[in-house]
Amino acid sequence: MIRLCVIGNPISHSKSPEIHTELLRKAGTAGCYSAVRVLPEELPEFVNSAKAGSWDGFNVTMPHKEAILPLLDELSPTAKAIGGVNTVVIHHGRAAGHNTDAPGLLEALSMPVAGKTALILGFGGAGKAAAYALSQAGATVKVCCRHPKEEQYNWEKLEVLAAECDILVNATPLGMIGGEKWQDSDFLDGLQNNSIVFDMVYGPEPTALVTEAQRRGLTAMDGRKLLQKQAEIAFQLFIADR
Repeated sequence: MIRLCVIGNPISHSKSPEIHTELLRKAGTAGCYSAVRVLPEELPEFVNSAKAGSWDGFNVTMPHKEAILPLLDELSPTAKAIGGVNTVVIHHGRAAGHNTDAPGLLEALSMPVAGKTALILGFGGAGKAAAYALSQAGATVKVCCRHPKEEQYNWEKLEVLAAECDILVNATPLGMIGGEKWQDSDFLDGLQNNSIVFDMVYGPEPTALVTEAQRRGLTAMDGRKLLQKQAEIAFQLFIADR
């Protein structure tokens, strides 16, 4: 029996247990999948416990996607390039980190992105995965942050940058259940009619950003399809060689 979970804080809103339980059922694999609240200071102990046999694998969400890196024994090339992990496979006491957000995003978009300009809002674990996936697929990527670092644009530039993009991806927690709300969505007014708005947040349904984008006649989607696609890729990693 395979033992899986998702860790984060907060975590009660997660749909991962529902998705992975169904994947287990369809695969005919005996196992269980839980949601486990792990505080930042508890992360090292959790990883050590998993490596000691408590878990066979786990998914990682905010705020641990980057903090977990030094606690792992190895990283996939994609996870290493992104600098963030959302899937950890435990095998023979070793923890291997992967990132399925990047390929999952491209599958969820279901459109060619080469030659397009993508604007990523936020540059945490989700933002880095989105930027990597889109740039690898041939898009020109710009990043806008509320607390920018080198080569990132300040939030004050959001309206100008939005008017220049073909794909806008929200990789911040803005709009998440129980989290900070969008204070202003006027930047959506500048997007072209054929622009795509992709909100990596997946609840409430529809998210505030998706609602505002659709009200302006824009094509918009939330993170539910991404969640499904990245989960399917992660699940294959979990059950491989078992």
